[in-house]
Amino acid sequence: MEALGFLKLEVNGPMVTVALSVALLALLKWYSTSAFSRLEKLGLRHPKPSPFIGNLTFFHQGFWESQMELRKLYGPLCGYYLGRRMFIVISEPDMIKQVLVENFSNFTNRMPQSIMPNSRHHVASRGMWPGGRRLACYLHPFRMAEGIAEV
Repeated sequence: MEALGFLKLEVNGPMVTVALSVALLALLKWYSTSAFSRLEKLGLRHPKPSPFIGNLTFFHQGFWESQMELRKLYGPLCGYYLGRRMFIVISEPDMIKQVLVENFSNFTNRMPQSIMPNSRHHVASRGMWPGGRRLACYLHPFRMAEGIAEV
């Protein structure tokens, strides 16, 4: 104790409150930005994300326009963050073919492809899922146009 005798601090209520507040703010800052280093580790270029929301403000002009701007600014292989989730954009046809066909098993962490979750499973085992009828009404004109095009 004598070695640390010069650190004579009096602990009181306000001091503990301030210390806990600083610790909480430091943890909050770390949590809000900790996921944003993954694209850099992969060597992918990307816009600088904001804490908590990522690159959500980058898409203020619309999704497709922003995707084209991403390609112009950062190249055919780049990424962005929506919240803490990382997205990789591939816009070169040969690279897309390699990911989707040749090395499909290496890219397992993907967004669901279907509008309906496990659509084949739901239709086959339990009939149409509850929102399916509503969706079928909207998609019906597209199927009709497709059928006419085939004839």
